[in-house]
Amino acid sequence: MLYWLIQTLADHPALACAEPPEGLLSSAEEARFRTLTREKRRRDWLLGRWTAKHLAAFYLEQVIGRRPALSDIAILADPDGAPRLQSQNGYASLVDRLTISISHSRDHAFCALIAAPGYAPGADIEHVEPRTPGFVTDFFTDAEIARLHHAPPSAQPLLTTVIWSAKEAALKALRRGLTVDTRQIVCLPGEPTADGWAPLIVRCHPELNAAVHHGWWRQMGEFVLTLAVGPSINAAGSMVEARRIGDGVSP
Repeated sequence: MLYWLIQTLADHPALACAEPPEGLLSSAEEARFRTLTREKRRRDWLLGRWTAKHLAAFYLEQVIGRRPALSDIAILADPDGAPRLQSQNGYASLVDRLTISISHSRDHAFCALIAAPGYAPGADIEHVEPRTPGFVTDFFTDAEIARLHHAPPSAQPLLTTVIWSAKEAALKALRRGLTVDTRQIVCLPGEPTADGWAPLIVRCHPELNAAVHHGWWRQMGEFVLTLAVGPSINAAGSMVEARRIGDGVSP
């Protein structure tokens, strides 16, 4: 099962002030927060944890019937930079099976969570805006460029944003990030669907020795959301937006 959630700085007044909401951080995270000096970095860091912890707490509540305190859930960084959930007070065995991905854009945070050991999600949020021809040439494959050229000019800013966002999501799912040439990933968006999520074809170059078999994208206001996961997740009926299910997901 793949869960996802979007939150904004407007969800808690402390976030907009680059201060941690009460009860959000563990002691280790509080120490990490004190090392952050740039205000934007502090806001993004806090918003990412606010979003991911609400999503993880929602999942745990569905499984065990009680909701943990946000400070009982910590988000650490693995050596490759990917976020990792850690918990205590009886939640560790459940949290250890969860993998997450976090993305930020213009005061929004988008988080995805998978409860399937051995598989990692990739989530990305991007603001829709025009990109220069040089950007497309530098980062897109011939197949992606051809896809753009077949689209009407009015649709190209959205399509360019979707392709770029999909590359970021796919590389997060592979735990590579932007450490490899983005042209080693081919991302071809499908047409929008009635439920908001459209299919996304992702092909990996053989040199990556990896595969992403499922992907999705959707537009939400001025933003594009993309998701990529490993081959064990079935696209049909597998996504749950925590904000719309249960209560207490928002602060």
